[in-house]
Amino acid sequence: MSLPPKTRLYLGYLCATLAGYALVAGILLYALVPLKWIILIVAGLLGLALLAVAVSWLLPLSVDGMLQNPGREILQEEDRKLLAMALSEHPSQADLDTFLAGWDIEAAPIQSVMLMAYLMQSRPDLAFPAAITPRLEGVLRFCRFQNLKRFAHLSRFGGELNRQKIPFVVLKGGAMKVYRPDFPRWMGDIDLLVREQDFDRAEQAGIDLGYYPVRVRHSTDLHPSGDLKEGLLDLHKYLEMNTGKEMAYSGLLLQRSSPCTMFTVQGLLPVPEDMVFISLVNLFKNFAERNSMESVLTAFFDIGFLVRTKEDFDWTLVRENIRLTGTEFQVWLVARFLSGIVKGILPESFLEERFSRREAERRCVSLLYDRDVLAPFRKKALDFDLYVAIDSHRPLLHLLRSRRIGLFLLLHLRKLPGWERLALKYRYALGGAAMK
Repeated sequence: MSLPPKTRLYLGYLCATLAGYALVAGILLYALVPLKWIILIVAGLLGLALLAVAVSWLLPLSVDGMLQNPGREILQEEDRKLLAMALSEHPSQADLDTFLAGWDIEAAPIQSVMLMAYLMQSRPDLAFPAAITPRLEGVLRFCRFQNLKRFAHLSRFGGELNRQKIPFVVLKGGAMKVYRPDFPRWMGDIDLLVREQDFDRAEQAGIDLGYYPVRVRHSTDLHPSGDLKEGLLDLHKYLEMNTGKEMAYSGLLLQRSSPCTMFTVQGLLPVPEDMVFISLVNLFKNFAERNSMESVLTAFFDIGFLVRTKEDFDWTLVRENIRLTGTEFQVWLVARFLSGIVKGILPESFLEERFSRREAERRCVSLLYDRDVLAPFRKKALDFDLYVAIDSHRPLLHLLRSRRIGLFLLLHLRKLPGWERLALKYRYALGGAAMK
């Protein structure tokens, strides 16, 4: 019998509450009455059974909500309207006037103001109020100035890679500067990709130049010495997609990229099709890591620009990248989100579900876990040594191999001391194996 969502929600939380009472009662009875072990085992089994029922009712609600409206917490209605205008091929003066009537440039985040500035610069036929025109022009100048420091570091580090004959691909914002030189793009750092066999040498080159390395599984952030909050360069040996198939694509990306002189150094520039694919996958990562909605706005604008400025854009190449990396669900979810804002940028075939319901649920569970448990803690732990902590607690983490039970427990034990650290260890101990 299928129950209404609200009924399943109430029953799920009731079972979760009863599970907690059963476990507490078992512990109390263990201390007060004979046959302690039998009582504790019975109470434990009852509690776990109720917990399993709660998970089976509650988790699909979150999954269904995400599939129906992906990214709903990232973009507000005002952001969606602004993005729709910026990506529209024919924005009207009436739509612009209506939007500006309720838009406060003083309260808007910098990336939203940047999108409005892009619209002003790309559509000279639209009339903008004299009160905000100088501010929009000033934001473009400010962003261009801010990026000069990152480009200077790229020239310094890239020059050393050139000297050591280490080829590198410039990704994301750095590459968009080449494709779209008149539109300064807000960047937290500049992403570079090198061959896996060159990664250690490239990292050491950065260290020798005085950068401080912060290592994760797939990349090393190179920071100014002693300042972990300011990102400059992000050196990748592969692009993280949590599918286990990233390395094959990294090699293909390096082969397909073309030589280009950028910022006084010789690097490799990805083709627009690879740029769009990387943006789509990275948007899914933004959903999972709760990266700012400003990053989402920028990525969507990049995709729209790349697709519409290349007349012979080859979607077959993008589909081949999706197949090679096993990112069908990730791209589908992002495509559904983007198509809900602006139609026509992505082909309709990208909205076809080419995965099972079980696969969708598994991916959504991982996304929910990353978004609601891991992402908040990551923001507090830039210098936390993840792998030392994980290796020292592996026996305990084997008890949490059930991703569903582990997710549910960690989401509902937030008030316990140390829950955040346990959540972080749990996520990285699984290492993506549950998602394959």
